[in-house]
Amino acid sequence: MVSARRFFSSKSVMQVFVFLCLIFLAACASRPDEGEAIRTVLPIEAVDPASPTESPVQRLRDSDHTVLALSAGGADGAFGAGVLAGWTASGNRPKFDVVTGVSTGALLSVLTFLGPQYDALARELYTTQTNDQIFKSRGLNGLFSDSLYDNSPLKAQIEKYITADLLAKVAAEHQKGRRLYVATTNLDAGQLVIWDMGEIALGGRTNPVQHFQKVLRASAAVPGFFQPVYIKPQRGVQLRQAHVDGGVKEPILYADFMGRSAAPNKDLYMIINGSTRRFNDSVPVKPNLASIAQKTIFELMRELQSDTVYRHYTRAQNSGIRFHLTSIPDEIPISEKSLDFDPKRMQLLYDAGYKIGLQGPDNWNTKPPSVLRETGQLASN
Repeated sequence: MVSARRFFSSKSVMQVFVFLCLIFLAACASRPDEGEAIRTVLPIEAVDPASPTESPVQRLRDSDHTVLALSAGGADGAFGAGVLAGWTASGNRPKFDVVTGVSTGALLSVLTFLGPQYDALARELYTTQTNDQIFKSRGLNGLFSDSLYDNSPLKAQIEKYITADLLAKVAAEHQKGRRLYVATTNLDAGQLVIWDMGEIALGGRTNPVQHFQKVLRASAAVPGFFQPVYIKPQRGVQLRQAHVDGGVKEPILYADFMGRSAAPNKDLYMIINGSTRRFNDSVPVKPNLASIAQKTIFELMRELQSDTVYRHYTRAQNSGIRFHLTSIPDEIPISEKSLDFDPKRMQLLYDAGYKIGLQGPDNWNTKPPSVLRETGQLASN
């Protein structure tokens, strides 16, 4: 047993003092100005999914209405990039009327919305990245700040590729009636926010390019790992909301208004940048707090994903929309470190996705995996 004299040695007292100072400094960390009246305000470019007036502009010359939803998944977004490239190569990839994205899916959704000419860039971004191109460790300081990691490298990449020219292209497609939606979580209000990125691209903010970039960065800001992005919900005010990864509330984005169309043929395509296996038994839990906590949080997120997919499937069924879903094949081991950007694994996922995309969506699931298992149409894994 440690003696009281040793415990209260000058060295120990100094360590405790430093520790308490760090806690005090962390408690005093500041954020941009906020106010109670602004916390639940819907940003001006966001849509209210409960509003009966929210609907994409209809392209009446078409007989088809297609919605593509790209899920969260971190580095596993390489799978979705591969699916889309393979789909392009098949010659049957639609020009989607609506594209949605959450987290890594938000970044991919912008390139997808603009068309197959961005497939090569998506491949580069999702097969060659390494951790130091996305984030850097804050070391011990991370324990006493708003995040463990500094994602300024990701911020720099977003600023490199999201330019005024790209926004002009998004705005042009928006004016044709197509829609691009990205989800964030307003952490101050605990509210899912669906951003109409075409509205942002059209202008209306002092710096629409910066605002577009901030929304994308917020959608990928995994709480605790990356710092929140503070966004003004309205023009002319300095108060800001704290926005983080949309996957906190909804790992894949779809709402009823996105499927409203007079077109006789309506399809919802979902690309899950992750596994939908029933069991996650590839790695045993280690007898330590970090391993137990990591696996627990991972399983909570898997359950949220499953529930969200089922909810969207039900919405599609009730609206007469055909449902199609693909996810990372079961034979590829699950990675519980979605923020581990390993080019070797990402290339594996990209190639697997490309093969699925090349075959076309006729081979995708038409029901959620949870439903297929319950009806005996899918293996237990």
